[in-house]
Amino acid sequence: MGNISNILNDIQNLLESFDKGSVDTISELTSIADNKVSNYQLFINLLFLLIILGIFYVLYRDYIYRNAGRMTRCADINDIINMNINDNDNSYTYIIYIVHVNNINNIVKDHILKMEYNFVAEETKISFGEHKIISPVLFSPSDNIGKISNAFYVFDLAEKKKRFVDYYDKDSGKVFYLDRKKMATKKYKYYITSSLDERLTDDNSIRLANFIKRYGYNDNISIDPIYNILYAIESKKNMEY
Repeated sequence: MGNISNILNDIQNLLESFDKGSVDTISELTSIADNKVSNYQLFINLLFLLIILGIFYVLYRDYIYRNAGRMTRCADINDIINMNINDNDNSYTYIIYIVHVNNINNIVKDHILKMEYNFVAEETKISFGEHKIISPVLFSPSDNIGKISNAFYVFDLAEKKKRFVDYYDKDSGKVFYLDRKKMATKKYKYYITSSLDERLTDDNSIRLANFIKRYGYNDNISIDPIYNILYAIESKKNMEY
């Protein structure tokens, strides 16, 4: 009987030790889990805070840039109005000449192309120089030596979109286009003048000339130089009321 009692006591002590060990283990695991949950929540909170700060930063930068853009546009419009302060038939009319570098001494006579932009009437007039001057940059898609996609184009004020520049040769009876790849080289310069052929050097006029040059090869660019002048005309009209 004594041996049985001792055995039972040993089993009871073992069970009690097992129970105590189990409780300690579960308590430890629970503590670890709580710490992991706490760390996870802290990470989520920090991530959320960073996202909010990022959104506020983007909105702030956008606000600053939009305000700066408005101020710049307002300044440009005022400059354009001041440059065209004399109300006459020549106001808000710009002429862009495209000239070969060998002919820059007389751009009015020896130009390849002349573009006249009348922003009041919203008209775009195009004229060509002498045939012997323009012939090196002409091509005809019907000759299988080029495609219409290679043709030079301008921004048309009336249509508010691109317009291909075509040239009709009376002698051959063919329609030709200007090769924009050839005209993209440094051999050709762009000059901007008033309707009286006075050279213009103000920032907005230079931007317009650069726009015409770049637009002839890529119409996916900002057209602000065009609309700044149109907005200036509208603003001037509103000032008069």
